[in-house]
Amino acid sequence: MNLDLVNDLFNNLKENKFVQNFMKELSNYLENNITNNSKIGDTDYKWNDLFSDDLTLYNHKITVKYRDEMLTKRANILQNYVENTKEEGEILYLYNINTNERNSYDLCSFKPGKSQEVITKPIEELPEGTQLGSILRKQGENFILDQEATKIVGEEVNTMIREKIEEQNQYLDSRRIEGHTYEVGEKQSGRIWLYDLDNVAGGGTEGIEEIEFPKDLYETAQEGDLFVYENGEYHKKI
Repeated sequence: MNLDLVNDLFNNLKENKFVQNFMKELSNYLENNITNNSKIGDTDYKWNDLFSDDLTLYNHKITVKYRDEMLTKRANILQNYVENTKEEGEILYLYNINTNERNSYDLCSFKPGKSQEVITKPIEELPEGTQLGSILRKQGENFILDQEATKIVGEEVNTMIREKIEEQNQYLDSRRIEGHTYEVGEKQSGRIWLYDLDNVAGGGTEGIEEIEFPKDLYETAQEGDLFVYENGEYHKKI
């Protein structure tokens, strides 16, 4: 096709208001669709497993101390939610796959003014669409999936998780002190606990679970080994 003819056709299309409007609508659709997909892919109420042995959330490794705090906070969020919606009754939070009973899930029951209770249910007894992190309502002898509660609680839980990650990182930064000597107290499953020999509080040394300990040092480190923190790094003390 002649190049001039192609250019004429292109210019005519650009001047055509119908085509312009179509292209504008298409551009808006694609922009919104990409934004929405991004939100869905990293949704604020997605499920986060807090029981993992090597827990990593939002690209941050989580210490045992802060994992336990997250579990406690999550239970408090759920209990507060059921208290604030007590007219709707009990909620069941699906938090784990049962390891003893095949195709079964562990759920924690939250009732207004009562202590929590753990129950196990086969998957066939749960509503369609139920997954880890879902909140169910008990109606008579049946369960229904409460999608609104799942979203509300999920968002609050993940906000809490991010806050705890920030708190953890600030805490660990404050315990990495230039020039201080640290003794290896325990090492297992890729985790290491260090005791700051230069920071004696209450008659004893303060220990931390270090999540940024170099892999090469971890592999050779043994209980009782000493390391010095210098220039933002751990160095074995000779």
